[in-house]
Amino acid sequence: MIDALPAALVLAVGPTILYLVVLNLVDRYEKEPWTILLACLGLGAVVAPVISTAVLFGLGRPALLAPQFAASTAGADPMVALVQETAKAVVLLGLVRFVRDEFDDVLDGVIYGAAIGAGFAAAETFVFVLGGTATLGNDTLAALIVAGLDHAFYTAVFGAIAGAATRIASGRWAGIVIVYGLATAVVLHALHDATPAILARLLNQPDAAVGSATRVLAQAINVLGIVLLGIVVLLALRREARVLRARLREEVDLGVLGQEDYAAVHVLRARLARQLRAGRAHGMSGFRAARAIHATAAELAFHKERLEVRHRHRPPAERTETLRGEIRRNRALLGEIDQ
Repeated sequence: MIDALPAALVLAVGPTILYLVVLNLVDRYEKEPWTILLACLGLGAVVAPVISTAVLFGLGRPALLAPQFAASTAGADPMVALVQETAKAVVLLGLVRFVRDEFDDVLDGVIYGAAIGAGFAAAETFVFVLGGTATLGNDTLAALIVAGLDHAFYTAVFGAIAGAATRIASGRWAGIVIVYGLATAVVLHALHDATPAILARLLNQPDAAVGSATRVLAQAINVLGIVLLGIVVLLALRREARVLRARLREEVDLGVLGQEDYAAVHVLRARLARQLRAGRAHGMSGFRAARAIHATAAELAFHKERLEVRHRHRPPAERTETLRGEIRRNRALLGEIDQ
């Protein structure tokens, strides 16, 4: 077991860090703080597995923490999917209570959920590899990476629906939507896990349950789901770009935000070009000031959006002027307005 520790750490941490980097890149306009992403990862890797294994043990099920493809009597048990997805959902909802102002739309839910799911998968990988590296062929390594994406996908689906629920005025209906989101994640997880066993029984070929073909077919369910989730993310990004344009128009009229930054704030290439020009003109301090203007302007836009659309847990209105002051200070550093 000790000999397998380095491999377990590398295989658990390496892909997970890559997932976080990708999530940070996807979160284009109002990036979640790395502290929150790492908190999601840690909660998914520690708290959710502890909850799920404890509940499974209490229910008399094998309290195992292993990837679905690993030989296990719990592999096709729908109770495993129910308990694991519920544990991850509880962790996500618990975190949201502490970062309520940061969580208010579909994209936030996707980011938080995927990070928690990636953490859970990292824990599964760590425990599995720690049991020994003798069986870690190329197929197994690929299956471990895919299993990580699966858990990220299931919890991202729940997160997306929970994020959409934040815009529902009725707390009762929001709760119903959240339960629906959990049920969706559970069904996707259980269907994926059970597909090989179902096919083996239909084909009357017991060995098919662990065959490559049935694994691929089971994974096709998740691939289609990931494609659909990708479309949802693109639509969410387009909505966020519209929010930036609509909510920041007033800031240009008030003289808080310059026209160039207004035009650039929702376009990545234009933002980078603006920051580089500021860096050439004013050095690193100018680059940082331009980057801060864009980040604060995005935060201001979404803050104003929350004030407009939220029916519950509205943020403090006075933060609007605080954010405007930050933009003015950074513009003054670039010599665009008087100190």
